[in-house]
Amino acid sequence: MPVQSTEVYLNASALERLATLSGSSVSVLQRALPHLQGHHLLDDGPGPRWQWPQWRPRAPLFLVRACDLCAEARRRPSEVYLVSVTRWRVCVRHRRWLDNLREAGSTWLSLAELPEVVQAHRQRLVLERRLGAGGRALFADALHLAAFWWNVRALSPPVWAARRGKLPGLVGSDLRIAPLVSYPETVHLAGLLAARERGRMRGTWSADADRAWLGQTGGLLEEWGMPALPALLVFGLWMQHHSGPPLPLGKAGPAQGRWRRLPASLPHTAAPAERHLEELSCLPWRFGDEPQMPDATQVWSVSGQA
Repeated sequence: MPVQSTEVYLNASALERLATLSGSSVSVLQRALPHLQGHHLLDDGPGPRWQWPQWRPRAPLFLVRACDLCAEARRRPSEVYLVSVTRWRVCVRHRRWLDNLREAGSTWLSLAELPEVVQAHRQRLVLERRLGAGGRALFADALHLAAFWWNVRALSPPVWAARRGKLPGLVGSDLRIAPLVSYPETVHLAGLLAARERGRMRGTWSADADRAWLGQTGGLLEEWGMPALPALLVFGLWMQHHSGPPLPLGKAGPAQGRWRRLPASLPHTAAPAERHLEELSCLPWRFGDEPQMPDATQVWSVSGQA
């Protein structure tokens, strides 16, 4: 979809007809095309109806250039754009990092030398499928924890600089590559946040559990070569947003079993699931912001170690 064109909106009857014509199910079309999802459908009438308004996203999303190799394989024009909740996407098949920038004369960066970034993307997709909207919000939080460590270079894991060295010589600005080089640690961190949140929402979390969780997290940061105590301070603000009582009686908690979905009632997930990650996160830090260290007492007061 070229940026200058428009997007079509359908009602339910038109969606059914499109599914018949394309030989796909309605659910497949809705997964592939965000503007066909239920909350974007036009009001039903006596028959199929569609509109071609001036293009504008119905939620604050981004347009990211699609992989041209994928577009070519599908006999699509080379300049195809995808609606994305991030400013970037990963093509697992062709090992490419795609974004909505044109820095250094390229709209994508090769991940051929960084297989761990591709693997992290697969793990993120699994996390979000298992946890639903809550999983996406927790990934947003992990991304913005990583942003703080990026902004305070003394806290950045050494592996980030090593990954940057494996990218082509001209890759663009720091802000372009920051989410790329930090991706594996960000996804790992999202899993840690999810483990704590599942326990808290089930009502099985305690101050002792928080102390153990912080100890485990601090040990992980040390493994990454980070100064654990300063790096751990940023968790204080996140824990303040995630320190309320468990879900009230009568409200469904996280499901048991393989697909342990988190309820969408996290403190910062009232917004639609399509909103970009900067709006989903409960944290104020963004890549490139002026660093501001949180108060050291925040971690201890939240975790009961004061």
